[in-house]
Amino acid sequence: MQLNTYANFSALSAALLTQWLSVIDHAALARLPVCFALAGGSTPAPIYRQLDAMLVTRDSGKITLVATDERWVDDSDAQSNEGLFKQCMPLSYGKQWQLVSLKNDASTPEAATEAISERLQQQLPQRLNAVLLGMGADGHIASLFPGAPTQHDDQPCLAALHPQSGQSRMSLSLPRLLETEKIWLIISGAEKRQVLEHAIHSDLPISALLREARCNIEVFWCP
Repeated sequence: MQLNTYANFSALSAALLTQWLSVIDHAALARLPVCFALAGGSTPAPIYRQLDAMLVTRDSGKITLVATDERWVDDSDAQSNEGLFKQCMPLSYGKQWQLVSLKNDASTPEAATEAISERLQQQLPQRLNAVLLGMGADGHIASLFPGAPTQHDDQPCLAALHPQSGQSRMSLSLPRLLETEKIWLIISGAEKRQVLEHAIHSDLPISALLREARCNIEVFWCP
């Protein structure tokens, strides 16, 4: 794990975007597609808006995006991660990048797991170029929560429930998140940094990520 510290979120965003665009540009020069798994939520939203403005100015080639996890709600719902991507990156959506959805018309994530797993297996590369993750103060990543399963059989996704609200979600499994060239972890504040620093001695989803990662985990942290 490599911990990078920044004075503020603006500096953090600039550093991450530099790396991100480098991956995209190198792939475009080699005429190779790229695929990223992205966290939702308010923290990375400003970065996605900046990326949108940058993508429309370059010949980026084919970019595929998938959410690390998604609430079982319509895209129009404010809590939808997939809706967030489309709202934050409207200029490049459907042009520079395409979305592989974690949802379908099934009534529950449990009922959709097999179909979504098949979709992911067909439409995602075996190894992602990068996974962008956030982390909760409880040590959860994506919708992999403490005390809950991090995978279901050998499927790339699994149904999940938020432990407090009971909200239904679909999440990439831990093994699927680990099939990547790079892992970028964005955290802010002293509390989350302390959770991360003690994670190797804990039994949390972030602990499993740190132990089982087969690539460098680059942490982007600011106060």
